[in-house]
Amino acid sequence: MGRTRVARAWGTAILLATAGMSCATSSSVPGSGSTSASQASGVAAAPSGSAQGSLTSSSGSALPSSSAARTQEAEKVRFADLVNDLSEPDADFFSDNLISNETSYLQTAQELAKKPDPSGVYIGVGPEQNFTYIALTRPSVAFVVDIRRENMLMHLFYRAAFEEASSRAEFVSLVVGRARPTAAIAADAPLKDVIDAGLKGEASDASFEAAQKALMARVNGYGVKLSEKDRKSITAMHKRFHKEQLDIRFELHSKNGREYPTLRQLIESKSPDGGSGSFLASDESFRVVQNMQKAGRIVPLVGNFAGDKALLQLASYLKSEGRSVSTFYVSNVEQYLLDPKDWKNWVRNVKALPKTKDAVFVRAYLDQGKKHPKQWEGHRTATVLARMSDFESLFGDKATTTFWALCTEKTFGAG
Repeated sequence: MGRTRVARAWGTAILLATAGMSCATSSSVPGSGSTSASQASGVAAAPSGSAQGSLTSSSGSALPSSSAARTQEAEKVRFADLVNDLSEPDADFFSDNLISNETSYLQTAQELAKKPDPSGVYIGVGPEQNFTYIALTRPSVAFVVDIRRENMLMHLFYRAAFEEASSRAEFVSLVVGRARPTAAIAADAPLKDVIDAGLKGEASDASFEAAQKALMARVNGYGVKLSEKDRKSITAMHKRFHKEQLDIRFELHSKNGREYPTLRQLIESKSPDGGSGSFLASDESFRVVQNMQKAGRIVPLVGNFAGDKALLQLASYLKSEGRSVSTFYVSNVEQYLLDPKDWKNWVRNVKALPKTKDAVFVRAYLDQGKKHPKQWEGHRTATVLARMSDFESLFGDKATTTFWALCTEKTFGAG
């Protein structure tokens, strides 16, 4: 189904919750509702963990109030409908992309951190680097759109890990399938201590099974339509993390002899001024992403940037909600959209998106024989910003362009 069902599903779920009725599940949401999606969004964004008027369990811990529980159920319906309804069919790609290969991803961190936009929308692509950009820009909601279904599945896995973890160290242990930390670690602990604590527990078949069971229980509760193949794919990805730990690297399906950065190297990276790190570098950054994950506000979609569904329907959905894109991390995807037909569709999709006046693209240039002017010594990538409005004026009427032009004309923010 399309955008109308998604918007109405959210509104209907909230309407039922507000009226004290049983919330509809993803498979039984009515096809109409009188509450608008934008109104629903305001309710869904409210803190769901408030103890005001809540009950307590036999152990003395607070249980969600009935209104909070209904809001949580409404958020679950909204998240599942967005993933299920806006996603396109799976498509092949030449790499697994379990982790990024962009060592320069923090090159624009200072500029991105200057103007966090709590009302803006973030769109991204690929794996874990999105969490750092989300922590820097602090949007109201984020969508990660990738042509590979496995990327969507991996983000369900990551959501489960964020929700299950009580700390950064526990998050690390869950992702790599180790026994969870037994000793508390200070919230302001440096990243090295966090990583050490997360990797201190045993890495065994039993520890993996325990982590996998906990995370899959959460994944299965999100309401996203998953096949047995999907579930096996999530398990297989988790096994890769368990086998290779933080030494896991980006891999091409056909090896090219290059050695890509490890996950540890990426999460230990710093911005040019040394002031910003990855989403795991501080407890504050981690909690920004964790809270959004708990609220179902990091939504993974399967979609081709030049496709006829995902971005176009996302654009319609955002317009219906009165939301605008403030940051769009495109990585180097445009490099594969330069065929005139694909380029025409990509430009169409960009123009369709509602945007803030200062909305930016975050682009990653890969040196394939021609070094970027802003490329750091020892790096094969350079990361730059460009105004989305400049994209339309510079390239919007062209049959195609070059990736070099996209990454060099009117770009900024590369420290």
